[in-house]
Amino acid sequence: MLVNTLHTLVARERDCESVSDECPVTESFYGYAPSYPPNIALLVLFGLALFVHSAQGYYYRTWGTLIAFSLGCLSEVIGYGGRIMMHNNAYDLNGFLLQICCISLAPAFFSAAIYLCLSGIVRLYGESFARLKANQYTYIFVACDILSLALQGAGGGLSSVAAQNNEDPTTGDNVMMAGLSFQVFSLLLFAIATIDYYLRVRQRYQNQGPPQGAHPRIRWFYAALGLSYTCIMIRCIYRVIELSNGWNSSLMKRQTDFVILEGIMIVVAVYILNIFHPGQYLFTRNKAPSAESEEEEQKSRIGSES
Repeated sequence: MLVNTLHTLVARERDCESVSDECPVTESFYGYAPSYPPNIALLVLFGLALFVHSAQGYYYRTWGTLIAFSLGCLSEVIGYGGRIMMHNNAYDLNGFLLQICCISLAPAFFSAAIYLCLSGIVRLYGESFARLKANQYTYIFVACDILSLALQGAGGGLSSVAAQNNEDPTTGDNVMMAGLSFQVFSLLLFAIATIDYYLRVRQRYQNQGPPQGAHPRIRWFYAALGLSYTCIMIRCIYRVIELSNGWNSSLMKRQTDFVILEGIMIVVAVYILNIFHPGQYLFTRNKAPSAESEEEEQKSRIGSES
């Protein structure tokens, strides 16, 4: 159960319309007024990423990643707009609810974009090495992401409604925590599935390099995808720890930690996949090598070696 629940903070907001001697900033939602420079910078960065990812998605016709990145970046822009609203009034409930909902949900959209990349990798190297069909990886992990989004959204909604009605929002808090925890669990499953596929492919391609038709710098993309994944995982673990200690925890009151572990981590995760966009590296091939073509290629290689 989360301690120092949201209804205590909302109750303060009803009595405090602005920061004053009677309503010090230390008693506000975060214990500080979000600063303009980092939050404006993050809003601008996500706004720019929204434009670039939309243009790249349209250019490469990668509609799935276009939708995922666009929804994620738009959520970040709205969320940091909420934090900017709280600069002049740290007790601004509307700004608080905007940022807590939108910034919490946004990384789930970026996770979905990364999940789509696994199906592209499977198509590139061939489904014969995979335990599942390429589309099945997409269905499973995107379904997990939708469940995580639903839990976090429902939990945030239940908490905010309960708090505004001066009721105990513990149920909503716990549902939101379950959503964040499930997101971490889904990311771990994704890592296991990706490593499993890599080990199955490695023996075939370790002496040959990437398959015919692959981008010559495909390994750079894999490094970028790994960095993006790692940044999202760090952010999710941070938010689980932050929320598990309660809405009034000391970790939640440290703006520098938030800017680095939430803001900068997600900026890096998003921008590295602007630079190494999946559409350029994975989705230019329309057909995966069939089992028959792979067998013929193997026979021809054996024949040339004999």
